[in-house]
Amino acid sequence: SSMPDERLMELARTGELSKSSELRRQVERMLNDPKAAALTRHFPERWLKLYELGRMEPDRKGPYGHYFRVKDDLIPQVDFFFSDLLERNGRILELIDSDYTFMNNRLGELIYKQDVIGENFQKVPLKDQRRGGLLTMPAVMTVTSNGVETSPITRGVYVLENILGTPPPAPPPDVEPFSPDLRGLTSLKEQLAEHRNQQACNSCHRKIDPMGFALESFDPIGRWREHYPKVDKQNRQGPPIDTAAILANGREVKNLVEYKAMLAEREPQIVKCLTEKMLTYATGRLLESDDRGEVNQICLELANDGSRLRSLVHLVVQSEIFR
Repeated sequence: SSMPDERLMELARTGELSKSSELRRQVERMLNDPKAAALTRHFPERWLKLYELGRMEPDRKGPYGHYFRVKDDLIPQVDFFFSDLLERNGRILELIDSDYTFMNNRLGELIYKQDVIGENFQKVPLKDQRRGGLLTMPAVMTVTSNGVETSPITRGVYVLENILGTPPPAPPPDVEPFSPDLRGLTSLKEQLAEHRNQQACNSCHRKIDPMGFALESFDPIGRWREHYPKVDKQNRQGPPIDTAAILANGREVKNLVEYKAMLAEREPQIVKCLTEKMLTYATGRLLESDDRGEVNQICLELANDGSRLRSLVHLVVQSEIFR
């Protein structure tokens, strides 16, 4: 995110920068430079829409007021995780699930329920294996909420768009928007089932809703929960969270562990989506149908190398689309 330095200018003038071997050396040099922090901050922010954090914040005096204690830690956590994965050329699937994360004492206390000493971010093993990866970090869970409640629809669309690269079409203009209401006896899952019974809604929602149910285990600021908030003064505990879902292909996913396993089986989809997102970021333009062949070639080469993040950066820069 700055001007090329003199070394790059000189190599460009002499034509050396057009050689793949030299290009690889220079990408390595740049990734090892402190200025590479611009990539590890800006790319995840665009890819995961973290620039929308703060758009709909919870009430400071409400049940999610703890958000303001960790608000400034949410994006740095993503930065540290992504930067570490890039530095050691870790597998892209670690973005979905991992046995570690980065946190400080505030996130440890309020979100992860782990003891961490100090305000500086540290790489720590996770006691709760359900919390691994980038997808379930509080930044992502917060940006897919509205500060008051969560929605399987919102989170399902988010996963389809940004993780699997299969965004659903826009809803028909004559369909009433879905508004969850847990005050009655009908559960959120039953209300969504009724919504899917509308012919105009079924084809999309049978694909969207199951992708969001497992993520209902996280409240609007990313804390783990077993129940929805209480719905009236007499009810001490809200309805239990039901994370089980039947995918569009008929497969049942019961909980977050099975959900992540299901996503891991879709590694080629995840890798392709990330490749397209990074190419879009790197070139500053949307991809077109003519780019598919090269995207597929990048994904094939990535698979042969174990689908690793630093390798993806190299393949993006070496691609004809970028050059």
